[in-house]
Amino acid sequence: MVEKVAKLLREKKTVAFTGAGASLESGIPTFRGKGGLWEKYDPQIYASVPGILFTFLKSPDKISQFFVDFYEVLLKAEPNSTHYALAELERRGSLLGVITQNIDNLHQLAGSKVVSELHGNAYKFRCRVCNREETRDKKEVAEFLEEVKKLHTRKDLIRKLLSFIGRCECGRRLAPSVVFFGQPLPEEELVKAYQLIDKAELLLIIGTSGVVYPAVNLPFQAKERGCQILEINPELTPLSSIADIKISQSANIFFSQLLEYLG
Repeated sequence: MVEKVAKLLREKKTVAFTGAGASLESGIPTFRGKGGLWEKYDPQIYASVPGILFTFLKSPDKISQFFVDFYEVLLKAEPNSTHYALAELERRGSLLGVITQNIDNLHQLAGSKVVSELHGNAYKFRCRVCNREETRDKKEVAEFLEEVKKLHTRKDLIRKLLSFIGRCECGRRLAPSVVFFGQPLPEEELVKAYQLIDKAELLLIIGTSGVVYPAVNLPFQAKERGCQILEINPELTPLSSIADIKISQSANIFFSQLLEYLG
């Protein structure tokens, strides 16, 4: 199968569409899966703007603990074979780009240049007024976590959290670039994704549950255009029904084999 996929990659304009399963082997559990954040935190509170703002003002200690639990997982994570393989395929000219639902920045760390982040990036903060964006590196985030763990008063926690998020040059408060429940996908990233889908002759669907809308509409649009669909996922998903080729393996195992085959 690896040889067959390598041949397709040489022949067809290819785009990757990745979900949480692509980062599972990097130590990032899926939000809804076993060990995921939503086992400990109610997503209706911590993944919605009204919920997180209300909790921040009422109980900043709960938000600071959420930040610690969330970012400590990301800080430990490193790209795996899936991320490195996709970056290498792009470098060789065999991949047009990656459309991802993940917010962990691992595609970029592996070397991918063309990445559409449909649900944002946990390391980026954006001004909702002028759209200016700032990025926090891993060192900055790690230092913030160590400092916030030492704080206990409501006033100190609020001040530290607001300082970490920061202000835009225009004076407005920055906000996390991640997409919360009920928010639209970022227009710029969505445009980039549709541009990739319109060019794709082969779509690699990697480690996505296929249930998160509206992102999941993209593979269906690709299929309607006549794009060949290759799904890599050990589980059956709603997208399996449109897959021309189904590889029932973890992404990390398959792409380790592909990297070895490509040399």
